[in-house]
Amino acid sequence: MAQRVILHIGPRKTATTYLQRILQSFVIDGLIPEGMYPVRTRGRLDHNQVPGLIDLARARGEIGLQDDAWTQQDGSDGAALLEAVRSTEGDVILSAEALSVMRDSGARAMVEAFDGTPVDVIITARDLARVLPSSWQQHMRNGNFEAYADYLGLRVDERISGDYATDLRRAFWRAYCYPQLVQRWQDVARSVTFVTVPADQHDPAEMWRRFRDACRIDALPVEPPSLPDDKANVSLTGAETFALQGINLAARSSGMGRREVRAWHRILLKRGWAEGSDRGPRLGLPADVLDQVLAWSRDDVEALRSMDIDVVGDVADLLATPGSGPGLPDASHVARVSGTAVYLAFQRPRARASEDDAG
Repeated sequence: MAQRVILHIGPRKTATTYLQRILQSFVIDGLIPEGMYPVRTRGRLDHNQVPGLIDLARARGEIGLQDDAWTQQDGSDGAALLEAVRSTEGDVILSAEALSVMRDSGARAMVEAFDGTPVDVIITARDLARVLPSSWQQHMRNGNFEAYADYLGLRVDERISGDYATDLRRAFWRAYCYPQLVQRWQDVARSVTFVTVPADQHDPAEMWRRFRDACRIDALPVEPPSLPDDKANVSLTGAETFALQGINLAARSSGMGRREVRAWHRILLKRGWAEGSDRGPRLGLPADVLDQVLAWSRDDVEALRSMDIDVVGDVADLLATPGSGPGLPDASHVARVSGTAVYLAFQRPRARASEDDAG
């Protein structure tokens, strides 16, 4: 049986994929034992434990997912993950950002699933002025088409109303109202460590060092490996995300499924936008929303400073600043990246026709 479970719950957009890929790389290279970070519990190589942990949460009715998400699960992913924990001696790290949206009852159910093994939770956190635009971008990458203004308006309404505390489907602020997130897991886990994403991002490896400090495992390498581009999330610019919204709307209106839409995204990112020299600036927040986010950030930091919590980094990293984003993309950049998408769409059938002619 594991000595303890280190449960990294994210939330999303807080360097989670980066950290998970580093841990996966350490396992593949033999730098840490696979039992410390189990990535082959399903007969394939994963980079996190999302499948098993979501399976456990679903079995307990404690996670709200889109109707077409993880529908193939039958309990075996969760059972295999628990067996991996039981069969390991020492520390086990499990990482799944989806757990950050658990309600109080869900957090308790997840800790209880480990049958008395001590659970130490790690929360990674990034300032809201970066999280909100990045979350809408991920929303578009998942094949959705909700307008940016509508998305932000809903997030503002949810935070003000407080409905997210109990409504299973209103998950955003259960993850990003950081003081409440900390308290929720402090109530059920042995410990909670809060790790901030550095406000200064010039040294990407600093995030790994902070996470390693939070794990308190000497066997973890101090320096992270260099990850290939295809193992990290490719950042979208503001213009590209607006173009993606239009693509999603057209594709889904024509009956294209979410998987097909996301496959097209990957082609577009790899063969179209990623090669461009003028992709436009990153997405920021409109001025009125940014003002509200500044106020929330100050409130959250003040609350965190008053709590009894271990912090790696500085909670001041969460203070959004007025200059934290350029806002909305201009029309010329949206036109340029949209044109690239249309051109690539025309080129693909022409390429297939040429291959057919050659055959």
